[in-house]
Amino acid sequence: MTRREVAGCLLVVLLVVAGRGIRHALLVDPSGGWREPGWLEATLPPEAPPLPPAAAARQRPSGRLNPNTCPVDSLVLLPGIGPALAARIAAARAEGVHFACARDLQAIRGIGPRTVERLAPYLIFSPPDSGR
Repeated sequence: MTRREVAGCLLVVLLVVAGRGIRHALLVDPSGGWREPGWLEATLPPEAPPLPPAAAARQRPSGRLNPNTCPVDSLVLLPGIGPALAARIAAARAEGVHFACARDLQAIRGIGPRTVERLAPYLIFSPPDSGR
């Protein structure tokens, strides 16, 4: 046998022995008797109720937002806009991009025509000078 085969055999034996040790630690109580089948459930804290999906838990903006001026936290409230897209919009604004209409948001990577359709009712746009 080669060294690699010997090392592989030793690894298998080590894993089997470790598995038996873990099994023994989990199934045998400190007095040496077998544990009851449901012992682990009794030791764990009660299960927390499931969390609502992130999209359902998010609020929607109460009014219309100006993507040229609103903070990133407000952009995240828009449907279809997560933290990454909100950061891209903010980065585009920092570079001097001004959005004159909803279609202008398609210049942002990740925003397509369907996203713009969903966003349009929540957006308002102002001329470049009055919004800053």
